[in-house]
Amino acid sequence: MKNEDIKIYWDPNKNIPLILDSYNKEYEEIAKDLRPVFLQEKWLLINLFPEKLEIDFLDKSVWATKQNRYIVDGKMISIIPTSKFKGMNQEELNEIREKILQFSITEENIEKEKENFSKFILANRNRFNYIVKSETRDEEGQYIGALPFIVENAEKFKDRMTLVSFSGGKDSTVVSHLVRLALNNPSILHIFGDTTLELPKSYEYVERFKEENPFTPFFEEKNEENNFFEMCEEIGPPSRVKTWCCSIFKTGPMGTTLANFDENILTFLGLRRGESVSRSKYKKVSQSPKILKQMVASPIIDWCDLDVWLYLLTENLDFNDSYRQGFARVGCWVCPNNGTWSELLSSIYNSIEYDKWYNFLIKFSKKIGKLDYEDYVKDGKWKARQGGDGLDKSTEIIVQSKECINEKNSKTFTLNKSVNEDFIQLFKPFGSMKIIEKNKISELILIDKKNNPLFKIMYKDGDNEVKVTIMRSDDKYIFNKIQKQFNKFNSCLYCQGCNSACPTGAIYVSNGKYIVDDTKCVNCLKCIDKFDSGCLIASALKIKKR
Repeated sequence: MKNEDIKIYWDPNKNIPLILDSYNKEYEEIAKDLRPVFLQEKWLLINLFPEKLEIDFLDKSVWATKQNRYIVDGKMISIIPTSKFKGMNQEELNEIREKILQFSITEENIEKEKENFSKFILANRNRFNYIVKSETRDEEGQYIGALPFIVENAEKFKDRMTLVSFSGGKDSTVVSHLVRLALNNPSILHIFGDTTLELPKSYEYVERFKEENPFTPFFEEKNEENNFFEMCEEIGPPSRVKTWCCSIFKTGPMGTTLANFDENILTFLGLRRGESVSRSKYKKVSQSPKILKQMVASPIIDWCDLDVWLYLLTENLDFNDSYRQGFARVGCWVCPNNGTWSELLSSIYNSIEYDKWYNFLIKFSKKIGKLDYEDYVKDGKWKARQGGDGLDKSTEIIVQSKECINEKNSKTFTLNKSVNEDFIQLFKPFGSMKIIEKNKISELILIDKKNNPLFKIMYKDGDNEVKVTIMRSDDKYIFNKIQKQFNKFNSCLYCQGCNSACPTGAIYVSNGKYIVDDTKCVNCLKCIDKFDSGCLIASALKIKKR
């Protein structure tokens, strides 16, 4: 059953939402999806809207839509927190922050919350059994029920090492529990990709998870070579158009770790089709497009948000307390894809880091010449920025080239620094190498798998001008690919973005050096073709032609 088949109604007698798979004239449909609103978020709303919400709001049955509209006892109320936040000055924000952090929960409040959720669990018991246990097959031929799906695929890929990709969010929490339950095995390896930008409660929850599950091996992976704020100083903050941070702080380190495992892998993910348009096209079981030795299985791919909460509440699982504060998702707190609501919550619950980030954005906006810098930041216009306008480093990525008039298939390129060992490493993906040195002039010859010379690069020690001659190649874009590597050489900040582009784990950064392991490299050139300028940094800094 797909998400579009699900309908969410309101049961006025039990005062809770119902998840049904067909039209039901007995109830009123209230939303496409919902999440529960916990006591901490209710307290925040009371303080944001004291003229509209009384203290008894804490005991009401409150649920939020994906658009962050609130349904209270079955009726949508007219409060829009994001609009209120945008109109607040710093003094008002500090005052709200102080009130929110003074909140203390009473036993009566907790009992009333439990009562509301118990009613929700009982009323949706059939839905729970269906998504967890059903042995009906879907259009892909996979079990709809998460438990039989996991058992079948674990058996099908029993020659692979099984692991769970654990983010600290609600979806991976559910998948972790389902996998260990289905396989009756607490010793399934979990891998947590620490972006270094997680919410404070996410780190607290990860520590609790490890303590509460001592028999579950838990591996943490993060980028030790780079600092997010230092990267922002160099190339500007990430934007919705150029989300360079994901490759550097998430997929790069994680991909390198997985690609370097000796065994083939079956990874269970908490991926869901309803999260985005791009994810709606994912299959329930597929070969990883990024890591050759990894198969990916997504047992909750067709669950809606409310299904996930139904499972968490039914099984009485511990989860990330950021959700209690009101966060709908718990990824990186600085993500340019976060909305105003997440920014409000970060400003309250992660205030030191948030203030540091806000001040950086103001400083950056002034640096690139924004006269309306406060509006530019407050209205989120920085999230739509493209390229490196106003940044000195954007001029350093440009590689000048000219045709060699007297030589066919030759070009001369001018780089922004002299050839070094990194330069040599960058050409390993094309094939094997042969270097001839004579009179301080070096000739780097690239040779394909059939032992045919592809092209040669001539350069002089200490010089930044190189000459490229194509010797034999059927690739009409060969000069373009070579120039992409020159772009990479000019722009490289050892960011590990290339790591995420290599499906065999051949590329890594160590002690400020860019390394390509030619025993692992299969010459697929994905590290060159993934980014439009050949390099993540060059792509992020590229200025649109006017």
